[in-house]
Amino acid sequence: MSITLFQDRIFPRHISDLMNLMHMMVFNGTDGEEKWDTYLDLRQKECVALALAQYYQCDHCVSHHLKAAHKLGKMEPETLQQNISRIILFLRIDTRAISQSEKEHWINAWKRFAHKIAVTSGDNATPYLIGLAIGIARDDEFLIDFCGNDIKQILIDQDIEVLPAIGELESIVIFMKAAASKNRVAEKLGRIFS
Repeated sequence: MSITLFQDRIFPRHISDLMNLMHMMVFNGTDGEEKWDTYLDLRQKECVALALAQYYQCDHCVSHHLKAAHKLGKMEPETLQQNISRIILFLRIDTRAISQSEKEHWINAWKRFAHKIAVTSGDNATPYLIGLAIGIARDDEFLIDFCGNDIKQILIDQDIEVLPAIGELESIVIFMKAAASKNRVAEKLGRIFS
């Protein structure tokens, strides 16, 4: 296997191999032998993964995906980290727990903010991909609907197949949930049980 992101002294090797394989499949569209079509570009995937890593508060994942996203984009790591942090702060507001007028203000503020990030990055899809990913991660019907409708239109406008692209996004969410859960505790478990 070409990457070894998931090896420590406790995690079973066969599960490490499976997680490394899943990483290759989710981010590179290959299992090392077979390659298949992808619909989101690698920079978008890495930005979504970085956002999920920050959302899950996994320092190991943040470090890995910040380096990977920086290599693929034009932004300096500090600017990239700040933009993703701002998006996550925005998305931490649970719109299910606020009034309708607050929600309307949030929507308008989000649209202005997402536009600013899109202009800075040159990609109007990424903020909405991140929003949809966070919505999926926390099963937030409003975010899924709100960001999902916008990203659907963006993908259609870019002539990208919607369902396969959203399937890739869902794969990132599932992978990052597992990776962050494992990586947040690896060092702690190693100290106690090694």
